[in-house]
Amino acid sequence: MPPSYTDDQIVYAVRDGRITPAQLDRMAQGMIDLVNKTRAAMSIDNYRFDVDAHDEVAHQAAIESIVMLKNDDAILPLNADPVANPSATPRKIAVIGEFARTPRYQGGGSSHITPTKMTSFLDTLAERGIKADFAPGFTLDLEPADPALESEAVETAKNADVVLMFLGLPEAAESEGFDRDTLDMPAKQIALLEQVAAANQNVVVVLSNGSVVSVAPWAKNAKGILESWLLGQSGGPALADVIFGQVSPSGKLAQSIPLDINDDPSMLNWPGEEGHVDYGEGVFVGYRYYDTYGKVVDYPFGYGLSYATFEIADVAVAKTGANTATVTATVTNTSDVDASETVQVYVAPGKADVARPKHELKGFTKVFLKAGESKTVTIDLDERAFAYWSEKYNDWHVESGEYAIEVGTSSRDIADTVAVALDGDGKTQPLTEWSTYGEWEADPFGAKIVAAVAAAGEAGELPKLPDNAMMRMFLNSMPINSLPTLLGEGGKKITAFMLDEYAKLSK
Repeated sequence: MPPSYTDDQIVYAVRDGRITPAQLDRMAQGMIDLVNKTRAAMSIDNYRFDVDAHDEVAHQAAIESIVMLKNDDAILPLNADPVANPSATPRKIAVIGEFARTPRYQGGGSSHITPTKMTSFLDTLAERGIKADFAPGFTLDLEPADPALESEAVETAKNADVVLMFLGLPEAAESEGFDRDTLDMPAKQIALLEQVAAANQNVVVVLSNGSVVSVAPWAKNAKGILESWLLGQSGGPALADVIFGQVSPSGKLAQSIPLDINDDPSMLNWPGEEGHVDYGEGVFVGYRYYDTYGKVVDYPFGYGLSYATFEIADVAVAKTGANTATVTATVTNTSDVDASETVQVYVAPGKADVARPKHELKGFTKVFLKAGESKTVTIDLDERAFAYWSEKYNDWHVESGEYAIEVGTSSRDIADTVAVALDGDGKTQPLTEWSTYGEWEADPFGAKIVAAVAAAGEAGELPKLPDNAMMRMFLNSMPINSLPTLLGEGGKKITAFMLDEYAKLSK
């Protein structure tokens, strides 16, 4: 199930069969289990949890979430933190954008919670003794630009060595209860970025948004881009840690960033008509669509830069069962910066009976490596990693054959590909007169009967089926009860022979 389903989408997905009752039960049970885990603590009189410890969890989660999209001229990290870099020459920093002072730390609607504490980026700078000039630049709404705020921001940028520009989507632009109709950020923010970039070429954009925004239209105005999403209550310290180099960014995109909203397959059916919406893209959601159909994207699924560089080598796959496997690879930090890399494993099916994506992410692991260090990672692939949901069997189904195992750092940055041959789960359905000749040929029992038909034809005991490419194409797609149409009385004999033999073999 795609991770981006909202409450109303879950209802439609259950109705349409894209979420099975069993999956819905597991989701509900997960929520019940979470509630049960809290009962012991909540039943203690005057129970108090460790606010600082919980805030540190939020801090670490925020660090792990930040995705660096661009870092031209190694503009990041900045050497301005007197604690982390006491001997570095301070750079004069301008911080522009209301999000730096008033962070959008959570989503809208029913996602609202009350934080135990809230630390903005400006708060963090003050706490760490890092000097910066601040200008809000714009208001956090969809109202027109304020010329006075824009002028102040441009003047602030002129006097700085580097500009940290905090842009994104205000809550009015994305929330539950309505759909976004654009991937663009508010026009006043883009216009301000252009003005600031004209005054100072050293601009780093820090984004705040719940889902992707278009980057290509304005990326030329920024040397660095951090996609920070909605970072929670400790987002300010997390951003400072990354921006000033105390940690290397290690987040990876959970969504592809398209060049245009119309490149997305959902646009064929959205926003719907006459009271309904078709989720017509089926399994071809996000990168599964873009990669399968060769769509150019701005940034691919799984993408994310680091202050370090890495190399993946010695990729291997070992079959561990009829339909399971283990993937191993060696990851090396080839830089002088300690950092984490996420190794991603994609499964690419071979020939399939149904439409399947080019590949799908089926496993990943994040590994921390000191400068120059190497580690071997292992990722297990269970049977579900190779399966698809079969309407025919009303169950998950693994076809026999060869599967490609792709190991890389994004859906389009594949370091190596290895193959594994699987036995398949052996699922079959009863063959009938309405089963096609091709389905008979693919069935374990049916294949024997098809071979018997050919042998009987050669022996003159049954009519001999025409053996040419055109006729084979017709045969494979037609039910066997149509053979009389093709071969007359001889076709009736072949159909009767196949059904009789199947009855004997399948007892």
